[in-house]
Amino acid sequence: MAASETGGALSRRRLLGLSAAGAGVLAASGLLGACAPQAADQGGEGEARGVDGPVGELTFALPSSISSLDVGRESGVLNYLVATLVQESLLSVTPAGALEPGLATSWKQPDATTYVFTLRRGVVFSDGTPFTAADVVASIEEIRDPENASVLAYAFAGVKSVEATGSHEVTVRLEAADGAFLWSVAPGCLPVGSEKFLRANRGRIGTEKTLLLGTGAYRITEFAADSHVLLEANPRWWGEKPAVSELKLTFVPDAGTRLVAMKSGSVDGALALASDETKGWDSAAEVAYTADRSVVSLAFDTSKAPWNDPHVRRAVAHAADREGMVGGILQGRAEVANALVSPAMWGDLMPADEVDAAYSRIPEYAFDLDKARAELARSRHADGFTAELHYPASGPQVGKAALALADSLKKLGITLKVKEITLEAWVNELGSGKQPLQFLWYFPVTGDPAELADAYLNAAATATNIAHYDEPAVNEALDAARTDTDPASRGRKLMTAVTTASEDLPYLPLWWARTATALSREIVLQEPGPFAFVGPWATRIRKAA
Repeated sequence: MAASETGGALSRRRLLGLSAAGAGVLAASGLLGACAPQAADQGGEGEARGVDGPVGELTFALPSSISSLDVGRESGVLNYLVATLVQESLLSVTPAGALEPGLATSWKQPDATTYVFTLRRGVVFSDGTPFTAADVVASIEEIRDPENASVLAYAFAGVKSVEATGSHEVTVRLEAADGAFLWSVAPGCLPVGSEKFLRANRGRIGTEKTLLLGTGAYRITEFAADSHVLLEANPRWWGEKPAVSELKLTFVPDAGTRLVAMKSGSVDGALALASDETKGWDSAAEVAYTADRSVVSLAFDTSKAPWNDPHVRRAVAHAADREGMVGGILQGRAEVANALVSPAMWGDLMPADEVDAAYSRIPEYAFDLDKARAELARSRHADGFTAELHYPASGPQVGKAALALADSLKKLGITLKVKEITLEAWVNELGSGKQPLQFLWYFPVTGDPAELADAYLNAAATATNIAHYDEPAVNEALDAARTDTDPASRGRKLMTAVTTASEDLPYLPLWWARTATALSREIVLQEPGPFAFVGPWATRIRKAA
């Protein structure tokens, strides 16, 4: 989802996934019941080690700016990278992708639609306000209130009621069973603020003046949109004192400028580097690559010509040299994708061998211009056509892929006009219906395949289904999966939806990416993984051994 979602009719899922600034963050909406889902892989190259001791002040460069600190307003991966240092949730996510206690020390499920959370005692907000159940209720109700227009509202659409059933107990009742609900109270969906702060600052939270208030490991001292964020360790945090006492996150969109800053020592690292930017970094930093489970895909508006013609979609699929994109543009730091959902996202829902078997049945569209010509000849647009494809300025590797595709399509008589636009403009186009051919660049924020499958393949998801895809069998499988609380059964239904939709090709997945993190050799980030930046990641920074 999205690095600079400014809201509109789009849900947070769409926003989150779109972030061209990408920070290899999370995954999304399919819970494995009350148990924490175990990720199949850490996804990182190398093992981070460190030694204890204070680190002091650090400065990191980020590849794009943010205009709001409030993930309810702007839900890009970089927004989360900042906000989760400050705000906590009922549940937290380990770097490997497992749900575990956060502000809730435990939870139980008396029946299929009721969740009771026991809250951590002795927690205070960074301004000294005691944390109670009323704050959790206020945070959820603030998201649910339609007048507040929070992009996180979708996560609580099925909530019937939320109430404080004790000073440190919250009970949530759902309208119907939801096998993915626990992800709704994890960092991707529920930033907890104080009731007083939320009520006093509605509409102003996350601005340069109001900032954020949370119970997390850090507190924000300064925010300058399009420039930087300053943070300092929160002395009132209930956890272990961080080794990093002060943190500056500076926005540096230009890749070359980031590298110069790293070599000069003016920054201590760069986060969310695209794989095609890492050449030359090894001489100045330790670079680690993490399989972030993000996907880059083309989205065809199946309600509009020429993309409503399956032969046209197949022609484009055969004209896309995805192997070449991964090997050349991305320097092999990615994997050719054949579905929106990365295999690693299936976690405990399905065994890896079953996932592999299901994915092996998905139609392959190898790079073959002869097959592309044959498909186009069968279409209603055999003489070719002209189309336009936009990409965000913060995603040069996506732009390079678009240009490579345009070169191939030209040989078929198809003119593809590739245009770079600002990240904000690109995000605003998604779901607007103005561009029938779009890039979908999605970073999951929970640990479940339904985040992508339900949001982008279900006809009922009108705000996020940018392909306007509507297949009854897929809709039925997704709807059934939503209320299924048995992991295995739920996984099979989701897989049916994913594989069935793949045959229709409403989206052409290009690659599942890896995100690069470059750090000074003086420091290390412990526990790298696909969810490493979801939560208080700076607390895991140590001096290098």
